[in-house]
Order: sequence, then C-alpha cells, then structure tokens
Amino acid sequence: MDNKKTNPKKKQGKSLTKRITGWLHLWLGLVSGIIVLTVTLSGTVFVFCDEIIDLCGGSAKYVQVPANAKKRSPEELLAQFHQQVPDRKAFYFDTYKEADRSFRVASATKPPKDKNTGKAEKPKGKGRGPRGVFAYHYLDPYTGKVMGSTKSYEFFYVVAHIHAQLLAGKFGKTVVGVASIIFFIQLIGGLILWWPKKWNKTTRTTAFKIKSGTKWRRKNYDFHNVFGFYSLLPAVFITITGLIMAYKVLTDLTQTAFGGVADAHKIAEKFDPKFDPEKKALPFTAFIERNFKEIPEAKQIRMSVPRNDSATVYNVVAAQFIGLKSITNGKSREINKYTGNEIIYPKEVLMHEVIEHMNFDLHVGYWGGMFGKIFTFVIGIICTSLPVTGFLIWWGRKNKSTKKTKEIKTIHQHRKDEHHEQLV
Repeated sequence: MDNKKTNPKKKQGKSLTKRITGWLHLWLGLVSGIIVLTVTLSGTVFVFCDEIIDLCGGSAKYVQVPANAKKRSPEELLAQFHQQVPDRKAFYFDTYKEADRSFRVASATKPPKDKNTGKAEKPKGKGRGPRGVFAYHYLDPYTGKVMGSTKSYEFFYVVAHIHAQLLAGKFGKTVVGVASIIFFIQLIGGLILWWPKKWNKTTRTTAFKIKSGTKWRRKNYDFHNVFGFYSLLPAVFITITGLIMAYKVLTDLTQTAFGGVADAHKIAEKFDPKFDPEKKALPFTAFIERNFKEIPEAKQIRMSVPRNDSATVYNVVAAQFIGLKSITNGKSREINKYTGNEIIYPKEVLMHEVIEHMNFDLHVGYWGGMFGKIFTFVIGIICTSLPVTGFLIWWGRKNKSTKKTKEIKTIHQHRKDEHHEQLV
C-alpha cells in the first residue's frame, strides 16, 4: 500500500485561448494606445462641431431687420465680403429664410503671391498647394457689413484630419488605419477576456456591475471591463464604418454591395454641362428662390462659389439645418448653372452619394439627431478611456509584482544574515 499522501487537485488556471488573448490584448494595447486615444478623442470632439460652431458665431448670427428693407443679392454680398476681407477667398455661402439671420461665408486665406509675377502661386507637383486657413464670416444681408467671424471651422478641420490621418498625410492615414484594425481586434479580445468561465451570481455581478467600496485600482479594473463591455457593439460598429472610409477596397466593396458604384465621380463628370463662354450663368438668387420653393421645409441654403468661370455645376444644399458635414431634413443637388435644373445622374451614381453620406452619419452619430450625437459622444468617451484604464491596469500589476519581488528578496536576505550570524 502506498503511504504517500495524494496531492489535492490544483485549481485550474486560464485556458490557452485566454492566455494568448491576454498577451495580445496587452501588447497590442501598449503599441497602439497613444494612437487609439488620439483618434477616439478627436472623433469624440468632432461629434458636436455644429453646436460649437454656432455657439462661436455668437450674436453675429442675427441682425436687426430694417423697415421695408430687402436683402442684397449673394453676388453683392460676396463682392462686399472680398472688399472688407481682401486676404480671403470664399468657397461657399449660407443664406437663411428667416429675415433676421445673417449671411454666412466660408472662406480660406489666399495662397501667397509669386514674387516675380505678383500672381498667386500655383500648386506644385500633384498636390493642391497651401489650402489657407478656414473661417466663417457673418455679414448683414441688408448692408453687407461684416458682423463677426470665427475660426472654429479651421479648428474642426484640423480635428477631423487628426482623426483621419494625424495631420501626416498618407503615412498618417496608414497609421490610423492600422491602429483602427488593432482596436477592432482589441474589442473582440476584450470580449473573450471579459467572458466568465462559469456563469453564476458572483460572475454576473462582477461582469455587469462596478463593485462599490473598493480601492481605485479595483474601480479602474471594473471600469475597463464593465464599460468596455457595454460599449462593445457600438464601438465595433463605429470602428467598421471608420475602416470603410479609411480603406478604398472596403469603400468600393460597400458601394458595390449596396447598389452604388466605385468610380462615381468619374462617371458623373460625363453628365456635367460643357463650358460655353457665350452662355451666362443664372444669378445665385434664382437658385435660392427655386430651392426654397421646391423644398418647403428648408430654412437654409448652401451654395458653392465656383473657383473659376469654367465651372458649370453648382452644388446646392437646401435643408432645415446644414452643418459643417450634416444635413437635416433636406437634400444636396448638383445644378446646371446655365439652366438652374438639377443634373440627372445614373442611379448608381446617386446611390454612391447616399451610401457615402449614410456611412459618415453612422460613424459620427448624425443618424439619430441629438440622441445619436449624445450616444456616440458617450461611446467615444468610453473608447478614449479604454487605453488609459488598460495602461493603468498593466502599470498597477507591474508595480505590484515588482514590490512583491523586492519583499521576497528582502526576506531571503534577512534569513541569510541570520544564518550567517549563527555560524559566526
């Protein structure tokens, strides 16, 4: 008979899948953490760009309506704008149905002039050259006087490009794309690590609730796990829509899957009217009056200002509200500048625009009005916090492990010293 005591079964540790997932989750997070934090934070800030831009406009958004006064034409107002702000070039304007709303001009600083010719410098290489600094100016529609301005347009342009490419062009776009793929993997890995081995009352409480009365390290751990789980599905959805915009292959695949076409812009150019120097473009007022009539719910109209006389198509947006990149209860149309009629493009070209705008709205939170924005903002805040809380978990465990190792070494040293004293 064997007199040796049988050792009790050791408590089973984490599965191989969870160990591998945990290792990947840690190191992928440490490698991409700063990029993910920057991308998610900038995207979160952008959600409320329209509200912040309107807030920055202040009292300049409204004017006193003179008695028996008539609004000046957009051509007159644009000419007065360029006289008062000669260093800027307008590229679109917003006009409103309300009599007390000011005329808003979106513009950029003009490119520097060539020292030899005195003309604006031409773009070098394949690029478009310096774009200038964007701004909104508010004009009194009855007098043409500039009432105020805001560079919040420039601020959100920069925020959007930090989000999309870290202000580093194609290289930055690649970095953001890779970081987004890693973040997607992190979300799936986080779900695997979050999933309890067995479901019972204790694991359900741990998985879905933040335990009260604990120290900050435990609260940080719970915040990372619990809020990470609650934000998982919308975070995955936002990441996927972002990847569709980042990678052309995904953009084209999405377009094809939903009835659009990849090269829509090239196809559309074939339907644009040809430039005719003998024809005269209709005045902006004709487009404005027609669009307000055809879209009764519209309170705002945005029109592009052509760069040169050879441009034959005006982009006209008529809606209840038009933001920096959003349209509420309205539509965007391409208009023949000679006839004022909407250009009829093939169905797949029109579908391309619908899919493109829908994907953007889903990504930024414009799909559900103010609720959609608030929901996306909250998810953005949680996603921004995940790299931070994850890093703190790793840092806390590392320091805790180091502290334990030092304590063990100290104990062993004391024992050696005591043993040495006994021998002496």
